[in-house]
Amino acid sequence: MKKIVPDPPAFTLPDAAECTPESLDRAAANRALDYYLTDHRPVRIAGSCTYAIPNSVNLEAALAQASDLLRCMGATANEAGNGLHGAQRDVVLSIVHLAELARAYVDKSLDCLVTH
Repeated sequence: MKKIVPDPPAFTLPDAAECTPESLDRAAANRALDYYLTDHRPVRIAGSCTYAIPNSVNLEAALAQASDLLRCMGATANEAGNGLHGAQRDVVLSIVHLAELARAYVDKSLDCLVTH
C-alpha cells in the first residue's frame, strides 16, 4: 500500500518547544550549507554518456556549437508547426520562440567573449 501523506517531522512537539530560536537558526543554516556545499549531481561513468564532449573543447567552440544546435532546433520546430493547427501549433511555435531566445543569449555571450 502506498502512503499518500509524508512522515511527520523527526522531533515531537515537546522537543520543538524546548528548542531555542538560536538552535533552530543554526540547524536551518547547517541544512542549507549541507545542501549547497555538497555536489548533488549523480556520478556519470564516461562510457554511459550518450554524447561525450571532450574536455579539450574551449568555451568559444562550445558556445558556437550550442548556437548552431539551437538554430537547428528552431528550424525543426518551425517546420513541425507548419502542419499543425490550434493549441498544438501554439505549443510547437513557442518552442521556436524559446530556442531563438536561448540562441540570442548564447550569441550575446559569444559577442562578449574576450579571446586571448
